[in-house]
Order: sequence, then structure tokens, then C-alpha cells
Amino acid sequence: MTLIVTVICNQGIIQASDSHLTYPSGRVESGPKVFKLGFADGVLALAGAYHVGAKTMDRWLPDLISSYSSSAGPTLRGFANHLAVELECSPTSSAGRIFHISGYVSDASGVHPEFYFVRNFHGIDAMTGDYEPATSEYQVTEDFWTRDYLRAPEGTFATGGYQRYFNGTPPGRIAYFGAVQKLQEFYAQVWGESDWKFRKPVSLDELAAFVRLELETISALYMSSDYPSPYIGGEIQIVKIPAPSEAITL
Repeated sequence: MTLIVTVICNQGIIQASDSHLTYPSGRVESGPKVFKLGFADGVLALAGAYHVGAKTMDRWLPDLISSYSSSAGPTLRGFANHLAVELECSPTSSAGRIFHISGYVSDASGVHPEFYFVRNFHGIDAMTGDYEPATSEYQVTEDFWTRDYLRAPEGTFATGGYQRYFNGTPPGRIAYFGAVQKLQEFYAQVWGESDWKFRKPVSLDELAAFVRLELETISALYMSSDYPSPYIGGEIQIVKIPAPSEAITL
């Protein structure tokens, strides 16, 4: 599998992933897991099976994005649903896959970010943290604008806060959550030193540097492990989407 992370804040969107492709034999390769969407101000990241039929994702996804781009009125929501339908019709529909699709859209409420979660895992075991067995049916939900943004405590984004989504191989995903918590505690201590000039990130580039560090932390853990393959590792892939000038303030 892998580890993919999406961060949404007032400054924009960060989509990140490691680059390892691993096989049951223990073989390790590298490949793109983060793809820009040419039809919208958006980006996709994927975790899980890297083949659709006989095609690898670095061939299959660009072809899908290109063909969808030529359709009438392409949208992030439309693409997320189109992706799910195409995967359900594929010969490898039950191979486990997760996609993060994020970007900016314009509607009656203004220009704002959205986050689409596409997956054929229908839940997580509360005891083990493992994903439930994959099926051939994909679910699509928009989890930021219509859910988590509405639930965020008032002032979260205005004070430099952000919304984070992450998925991937369970031990790595769980370790990532723990690492982020500990790192946030450490950052708060450092930023709280009145005689030091360290501060919270205030730009998308600054925040992306912290996201990169978090993924590199988990990559380092897999470099020093007894797993058959370093399921998370390699060069960190990051795409940043600055908030459009007309975007609403979160």
C-alpha cells in the first residue's frame, strides 16, 4: 500500500504521498501516486493496488483524466463518480484502492475547497485499525465542504488551523497519526518559547515542509523494520494548490 495525506487550509491545499510500489515478492519500485487534474484546479492521490487490469496507474489514470476532461462540464464531483464507475467495471474491481481528490470549485456559495474520498473499503475495524475487506463496489463522499468544515470549531482556520485526511497501509497510517500528535506537541513547545523566533507556518510552502517531514518520519520507520518490504518510503511527492484569489476565507 502507501501513505497519502491531504491538508486543506486558508492558504490552499496540499496533496502528498510516498513513492514506493511494493510487491508480495518483496520487490520495490517507485512510481507516481499524485496526479494533477487538468480540467480543474485539483489533484488526486492514490493508495492501494497500482494496476487496473493490465495497465499501471501511471498510464491508466492520465488516460482517464484526459478522456474525462473532454466531456461536457467536467467537475471534481463528476470525476470522482466517473472514477468509481470505471473501477467497478474493470477486471480488477475488487483490488483494494483508496483515492483522495481535492481542489477548488465554484458554486452559489463562492469559490471553496472540496475533498472527495473514493474507496472500495467500506470501513475500518475498530479493534485492529485494519480496513475491512475490499469489495467491487466503490463509495464516493465529499468530506470537507459538506461535513468537516461545518463541524470545525469556530476560528479553526482563521488562527492557522487546517483539516487533514490520511490513508494507507494500517501500521503506517496509525503510526502517522501518533507521530503527528507528538510532533504537534513538540512544535507548540518550541513556538511557545518567548525568546525564540520560531512560529507556526503561515504560507502553503511552509506548511508543506512540515507535511513532508511527517511522511519522511514514517518512511524512516519502514527503513528500520522487519516487514517484507518498506511499504512506505522513497521520494515524497507533494502537489500544492494555492487558494485562488477569489476563494472565500475559511
